[in-house]
Amino acid sequence: MDGLAMGIPFLCWPNFGDQFLNEGYICDRWTVGLGLNPDENGFMSGHEIKEKIEKLVSDHGIKANAEKLKEMARNSVIEGGSSYNNFKTFIEAIKH
Repeated sequence: MDGLAMGIPFLCWPNFGDQFLNEGYICDRWTVGLGLNPDENGFMSGHEIKEKIEKLVSDHGIKANAEKLKEMARNSVIEGGSSYNNFKTFIEAIKH
């Protein structure tokens, strides 16, 4: 969430657990990053990494999507935002 809240595009190299699910959201659903593809032995070539980094920094669509999610994240935590309201409701529930 920190990267999304800062509007930073992602380069994904999942290895374990929920990282694969996260990569799906980042690369396919939200389109704010690119996934790295290991070779048949599970290794990542320097060429693969270099290509993806170059594409990541030059793709204006990915950057625009990252900025859009950044704005959405910020709007959710300001007074009246969804996260703000949910946290406020949670605190009220604990008090009672």
